[in-house]
Amino acid sequence: MSQLSVTKVHGSRNDILVVDGAPDDHFASGEVARAVLRLCDRRLGLGADGVYFLAVDGDGTARAWFFNPDGSASLLCGNGMRGAGRLLLDRYATEETVVHTGPYAFTVRDAGLSKHGVRQVAVELPPVDFTPAEPIVAGVGYPFVGRVFPAFDPSLAVTALAVPNSHLVTVIDTYSEDALVTTGRRVAGTSAVFPIGANVSFVLPLVPSADEVFIQTYERGAGLTPSCGSGVAASRAVLSRLGLVAPHQSVLVRNPGGVARSRLQDRDGRWQPILEGNATVVFRAELDPAVLLGEGPIQYVGETDFAEITAFDALFKENLEALSAAGVHPTV
Repeated sequence: MSQLSVTKVHGSRNDILVVDGAPDDHFASGEVARAVLRLCDRRLGLGADGVYFLAVDGDGTARAWFFNPDGSASLLCGNGMRGAGRLLLDRYATEETVVHTGPYAFTVRDAGLSKHGVRQVAVELPPVDFTPAEPIVAGVGYPFVGRVFPAFDPSLAVTALAVPNSHLVTVIDTYSEDALVTTGRRVAGTSAVFPIGANVSFVLPLVPSADEVFIQTYERGAGLTPSCGSGVAASRAVLSRLGLVAPHQSVLVRNPGGVARSRLQDRDGRWQPILEGNATVVFRAELDPAVLLGEGPIQYVGETDFAEITAFDALFKENLEALSAAGVHPTV
């Protein structure tokens, strides 16, 4: 086996490991889930909220495969796509690139630097789907928008949509992290009602116009994370579907892990979310893939990017101060 080249990146502290090459370049099909579990282990591994395998094509595009930290496959990680796309922009010294995941193509563009010196990228995600072919909530009619559904919560109105992974989004008046965790676990544990599972997002408008919001997501296969890119995109679409903000309006999104912006553009009569935010390199490492199939701590040789970490820390601190001023105190 050749050495495994891994780069740890994060979007709003949703940290992802990007592995050079396709999964089957390094592992047999039955080994991938174990390798991902070991890589994401925050005690014995490199620690992450998921893994993207990224295979570069000869035409300047790439193919990507995403796995949750529990080893399960997923169609999309929006924040991870920011990081993976940024690595391609750097590799090709270009301002735009395309990443293919399953039947979808993601356009990633350079978005310059924040005032803190933090590298920003913008990702075009697939159009949102309020009438998904694979039901997110069983036994109901679609579109399923703004309904109180006791199996989800006895009092909160919820909207179901795919982007393309499944999401359940509710707009709230007061944020409770305990309520989000309880709801997320209820959805994960009630397969008869939520047959494919779903990411659960709570959205708290911070200003009357709803163009600045706090979003927290309980992710399927990962639990509570500092940010969820597809959760941001889904929540942004729900804000417009409920008539709270115009589709073209850029909404400032504050997560526990950082800041992003999202808006919707028309694509053949459907809403396509644009997600813009940081794509920060944490470290680069080389390791023997065979150690991921063994036991014990993973040994690797790595190099940390302290300059990028320091720049993001300034942005992160500013975001927490803004959330605190708004009365929001997330623990993640």
